[in-house]
Amino acid sequence: MEKRNSYNPAEFKVLRVCELPNEVTHFDLFIEQGGEMVPYTKGKHQWSTAEKVELLQNSNFVLFFESAKHLEVKGHLEGNPWRPPLSNDEFSLVIADGLSEFIKARYEFPIGENETTIHKALATALSRYLYQQPRIRNLLEQMSEHDPYTFYHCMRTAAYAVTLSSNVKLWDLALGAVLHDIGNLYLSPAVLNRRGPLKDEEWKQVRKHPEDSVQLVQNLGLSPGVLDMILHHHERPDGQGYPHRLKKKDLSLEVKVLSFAEVFAALTNPRPYQKAHSPEDAYQLMRTGLAPFLDETLFAPLARLIGLEPALESLKVS
Repeated sequence: MEKRNSYNPAEFKVLRVCELPNEVTHFDLFIEQGGEMVPYTKGKHQWSTAEKVELLQNSNFVLFFESAKHLEVKGHLEGNPWRPPLSNDEFSLVIADGLSEFIKARYEFPIGENETTIHKALATALSRYLYQQPRIRNLLEQMSEHDPYTFYHCMRTAAYAVTLSSNVKLWDLALGAVLHDIGNLYLSPAVLNRRGPLKDEEWKQVRKHPEDSVQLVQNLGLSPGVLDMILHHHERPDGQGYPHRLKKKDLSLEVKVLSFAEVFAALTNPRPYQKAHSPEDAYQLMRTGLAPFLDETLFAPLARLIGLEPALESLKVS
């Protein structure tokens, strides 16, 4: 379909993809690409869950409709609710609390107006998705009871990960981050929270958690990209990671971002064996002591995120 050369944002309103019904819509919908509105549907269009998931996997969390059609669209959606509203009885308070941690961590740092729209839609999409996936929800609920730190760590990691790059599939990245440590269900809390060094056999168990995580979720309809992130989030650019000792060229950008975000999330929250670092101290430690473990291209986005960029620029000039 033909692009519009220019548009006035006031002429369009947002419709979240996860709120579209699995039925026919009769109004035009658009996707924003490079500052232009590109038509996505024209008139009558039959929706399916698969199509909506595909949009989410390609980081299209919102579509747009013309403001002049507001009453028509509102009437259509109100007259055809695609499912009842969530209730506390139906949707676990544990998962709701985890998603609130995702939202809180996401808004610890300043973000732009456009990012706000997208990430609100992403949080809503995650909520709807987990509501409809009882097996995934059950695993997360088990994790929240087995090791609360891992449960909330995964939510915080997801929040930081989706802020670091605009060139990733945000939906896959968020889901991969939420589930990346689910294999910790097989680890004893005594091992997960050990203050001192682990024994060799315990280290073997810990290093197996990416494979255990994939085993737990491999038949739950997740995309290959999500499974790749879960399996390889402990690989290293220098090839010394696990489980497959992959090198930088073999790692997807989503895997690199997830690995980077996980380190930042781990450093900025307390553990029995480690105090919490400030975001600035965590950045410096990652930059000076952990650089071989991380993708160097992600340090600049992290510096911008936590407000270090001006100070870094001053150091360069001096």
